[in-house]
Amino acid sequence: MPPNRPSPNPPKAAVLKDVALRAGVDVSTASRVLRGDERKPAKAETRERILAAARELDYRANSAARGLRTRQREAIGLVIPDAANPGFAAIFRGVQAVTMEAGWHVVLVEDRPPVRPELRWDRIVLEGRVDGVLVLTATIRDPVVRRVADSGFPIVLVNRRSAGVAGSVVMDDACGAEVAVAHFAALGHRHIGHVAGPDNLDTGRRRLAGFRAALRARDLPARPEWIAFTDYTETGGMQAARAILDRSRGEPPTAVYVATFLSGLGAIQAFHQAGFAVPGDISVIVSDELSLAAHTAPPLTTIAMPLSRMGEVATRMLLGAVKGEALSGIVLPDAPRLVMRGSTAAPRGGAPLVLGTAAAPDP
Repeated sequence: MPPNRPSPNPPKAAVLKDVALRAGVDVSTASRVLRGDERKPAKAETRERILAAARELDYRANSAARGLRTRQREAIGLVIPDAANPGFAAIFRGVQAVTMEAGWHVVLVEDRPPVRPELRWDRIVLEGRVDGVLVLTATIRDPVVRRVADSGFPIVLVNRRSAGVAGSVVMDDACGAEVAVAHFAALGHRHIGHVAGPDNLDTGRRRLAGFRAALRARDLPARPEWIAFTDYTETGGMQAARAILDRSRGEPPTAVYVATFLSGLGAIQAFHQAGFAVPGDISVIVSDELSLAAHTAPPLTTIAMPLSRMGEVATRMLLGAVKGEALSGIVLPDAPRLVMRGSTAAPRGGAPLVLGTAAAPDP
């Protein structure tokens, strides 16, 4: 082979596993040391061994060199909590509309608790796979999200807000709850419950606050036993609905606003299993509007929220941040809209109010 001819099999860039093997530690320990995670600090000797192995294998230098060659990966990360949730498809459409226009790619990551800590979503940041990241999973105080934000890496939260993170795009969730309660009240309901989102998520708190404010505005009772929390899953919605029925002691609400679509499916199943007809005994409204809502039993009345536009706005903000533009917190001004189907009706023995005598939703 001529001396100047490039090798057909150039050496592969070192990965985290190579560093761990060279240092004689497991991958999770190497990962913690290299990303500066001090929650479970390694011994000084172990830390020096790992850092030395990374230097010897040119672990960091290789990643940086790849970035210098391409300048940008032209890819962003999109971190979602559950790939099975159809609501994220609408957000993804908005994200993809902007990235396709820009000629960028999207790396989709499901943020489920990993068996191995080094497989957490932030590895796509640590390993230099993306230029920025959209996160739909942040809690109100999220150490992983905060660490990425504090590092200066471009990060925008979608449908979430979290302490110490400047970039976020959310919807007017309080207004969505108001639209739901207004519709129930117009139908004549006075006993209204809520299947709320997790208390550690900003989205769930805003919808619950909007729900309570809407009840106060109409002098309707906000009974604690008619409010239960869910994890935004179908199973969680079923459990929350059962908790409301169990705590009601024979006086369940006649209408329930559910903070997310999948939880609404679970709640209706729980009501049916307990012998309650929907909407004959309990009316149900869910957030958000999905095409699937027209094909459930009964077809679901929903609150249409600007999911796709939220994805678009967040992606444009993130691509701007990659270029050095400032991040901000945005609440979309789009008004939530009621989509009436078959899961709501007047309460038994009651009659709808005449429109105009009470707050009424958009038709």
